[in-house]
Amino acid sequence: MLNVLVIGGATIDVIASIETEDIECMTMTNATNSFLMLEQGKKVEASRIDTQIGGGATNAAVAMSRLGARVSALLKLGDDLDAERVLKRLKEENITDCFVHKVSGEQTGKSIIISSHDKNAGVFVHRGANTTLSLLDVEAEMFEGVDLVYVSTLSSESADAFPEIVRLAKESGAFVACNPGIRQIRNRKEQVLHALQFVDLVAINKEEAAAFAEGMSCPEDSCLPTSKDLPDLIQNGLGEKDAKVSLSFLGDRILKTGCRYLAVTNGGEGAYLLSNEEIVFVPSVEVEVESTIGAGDAFNGTLALAMASEFGAVQALNMAACNGASVAATLDAQGGLLTEKQMNTQLTEAGKGAAQKFPFTPSVC
Repeated sequence: MLNVLVIGGATIDVIASIETEDIECMTMTNATNSFLMLEQGKKVEASRIDTQIGGGATNAAVAMSRLGARVSALLKLGDDLDAERVLKRLKEENITDCFVHKVSGEQTGKSIIISSHDKNAGVFVHRGANTTLSLLDVEAEMFEGVDLVYVSTLSSESADAFPEIVRLAKESGAFVACNPGIRQIRNRKEQVLHALQFVDLVAINKEEAAAFAEGMSCPEDSCLPTSKDLPDLIQNGLGEKDAKVSLSFLGDRILKTGCRYLAVTNGGEGAYLLSNEEIVFVPSVEVEVESTIGAGDAFNGTLALAMASEFGAVQALNMAACNGASVAATLDAQGGLLTEKQMNTQLTEAGKGAAQKFPFTPSVC
């Protein structure tokens, strides 16, 4: 049983499910952006409204606890009733809360989630106490005896503590995994890249990977492979069409920092795991999607636990894909998280042999 410390954010998620015919969706013709539109001044009927516990660190902590890890969490909560709800959930999931702090005068983070159409929800977020994490909350002693440290997305000023957190974690001998958010990458890219020397696994989605790739120059003639029928991100790369960066090139930049693994998820297509030896691709598990909220946290937390447990790349990716799909099939971020027994059943039912392996070619942009 691994000892795990999870660091990051907690939120209360208020989820409004709107029937497709009751809310308009507009997709741009020449871009990938889509918009959910509400008529000003009009009450929109919701088929249901649910209040759940969420947040990147909390979701990952629950995922790992259900899979048998011994988990502690470092979180900042407000001085309000919502904080009590988060603490109650941590206790129910056997997550130690000795590093969870309430902040006087702050609210616990909260999200208002509008789920409709393709279930890729729109989200209003108030980060609240999640922005108050600082180095004063971090002590070297909390990393003692910890096998895995997982750092989820850090909000606003809390991101300034990221380099010192991962340094202390690595010096303690732990396997270190992180999921920097897109704002953290765009606003603090050089800080994050420099800190990756203390990180074993970076787990991000396609949009976050594209944010890392922004500004990277790539030889025009060699950027992308010419063969067909390859997985999407290997075939088409990352970023805008006139400034594409190959997955291998981004992986080379990340791995040259000293980081050992880069994982990139691509929604319903699947996920990629890059190391200095190879790129492993595993397709997503097919489910009827209810909501995408929390699926990434389930995937990343499960992958980090599996890699820290020294499972092979294919098994780790399959475990992560199963947990991510199970969450996507439910409305909230934690209800679908699998137990260890359920995971074993899911892996058996999902079968084997779907993974693909490709050589990692850092010399190719």
